[in-house]
Amino acid sequence: MALFGSYGQKLGNDDIDTPCKAYVEMFPKWDLINDLLGGTTVMRAVGRKWLPAENKENGVNYDNRIARSFLYGAYRDTIQKLSAKPFSKPVSVAGNLSERLEELTANVDFRSSDLTQFARTIFEDGLKYGMGHIFVDYPSDGASQSLYEERQSGTRPYFVRIAPHDLIGWRTEKQPDGSDKLIQIRFKEKSLEFKDEFGEEEVDYIRVVTLDSWQLWRRTENDKNYEKVREGQHTFGEIPLVSFYTMRKDFMVSDPPLEDLAWLNLAHWQSLSDQRNILRFARVGLLFASGFAPEEIEEGINIGPNSLVSSTNPEANLEYVEHSGEAIGAGEKDLKRLEERMEVLGLQPLVQTTGNSTATARAMDEARTHSNIQAWIRGLENSLLRAFEMAAMWVGETLPDDFAVDIFNEFGVTLSASDDVKSLLAMKQGGCISHETFIKEVKRRGVLSDEVVAGEEINAIGELESLELDRYSASNDPVNLTEDE
Repeated sequence: MALFGSYGQKLGNDDIDTPCKAYVEMFPKWDLINDLLGGTTVMRAVGRKWLPAENKENGVNYDNRIARSFLYGAYRDTIQKLSAKPFSKPVSVAGNLSERLEELTANVDFRSSDLTQFARTIFEDGLKYGMGHIFVDYPSDGASQSLYEERQSGTRPYFVRIAPHDLIGWRTEKQPDGSDKLIQIRFKEKSLEFKDEFGEEEVDYIRVVTLDSWQLWRRTENDKNYEKVREGQHTFGEIPLVSFYTMRKDFMVSDPPLEDLAWLNLAHWQSLSDQRNILRFARVGLLFASGFAPEEIEEGINIGPNSLVSSTNPEANLEYVEHSGEAIGAGEKDLKRLEERMEVLGLQPLVQTTGNSTATARAMDEARTHSNIQAWIRGLENSLLRAFEMAAMWVGETLPDDFAVDIFNEFGVTLSASDDVKSLLAMKQGGCISHETFIKEVKRRGVLSDEVVAGEEINAIGELESLELDRYSASNDPVNLTEDE
């Protein structure tokens, strides 16, 4: 088997699970995103990967520090809020579909997901990774069927979401017009299977699809190889995959649109860990003694309300030394600045820009305000339209000329509203307005949903921080300062 690259992906081999070069280049950016989406639990589990140990910080002290660290989930929260806006209303389709294709809108993936739920999942992939993939599959029992038999079977095609980090390889062929055509894809699948009488296990598979065939490979029990377990032919004539992009760089290649926000969230994770650690020391006074004889030290110094400490040396001194607190204040300012910058970055996809106005009606129409998220929504509508076209091809039909997919996009933050939000952030930071007033004003400008209640949001943030602190203080022994600390 091949050696693994620095990002956990095998390089330079011809095994079925060897990722292609483009995948390996994109994976490092997805790595941080996946860990941030996993929340505090995952960020602690990966440890030094994103939270390096300090010089001479031993294992016990590092474990204690990371156990007191928790993630401020700005990145995950932004993804959830941005993906909620377009799907606050159901996705609608125009045009009369056949009965089999109409069933797609109510149960698009044979897992009881309607078109709105499925579309939101693909849109979230685009927000996280810069693209999302829809595989248009057709039920098969593994036996080869003719095109006529497939269309007469009464079954229907369905959509499968392939996460970008599961699509590990693809091959393309250059067309006469210069475009790229997929001729092979490989993607991972997982299956929960029964084991013995009551047990179960999660089994890894890799599916390979070409222009006219498919194969299914299963990971062997020793977890070192894959073996082919099924294969068959299909009659579609091409790879039934549709890719949706939010930040396309090339065919099948993209960048995460909120990557800068992810790195800021990592900076906050590291800074907050430092802040919690310094608070631990600042809250405990250090006992300082000078002028005591060695034998007095050996006998021990008892500290308490009913104890008397004496020494034969009149110059002896015993006092508590406390932290000045300057570093704590600097840490708090750093955290606030990071949080405000993350709020602003999270709003950027909603900010509308206006094109240059012209004299003609056509140019005026093109100069309408638009935002990144609205452009992404139009891209997703086109991707879903293409997926429906492929589904129709599977059953030998054509879509109506007036067929269209519509996703709600009448929202956004104008440039003036964006400037308002920045001013509100500065006022909140300067203590001119309360957090509750800030949330209410942001709601009034259409950035937050009307359903958001300012008091509940503030209480939720406070309860989260309190819960985390209570949990960790209860699970750790009282602070004992040792020499190596």
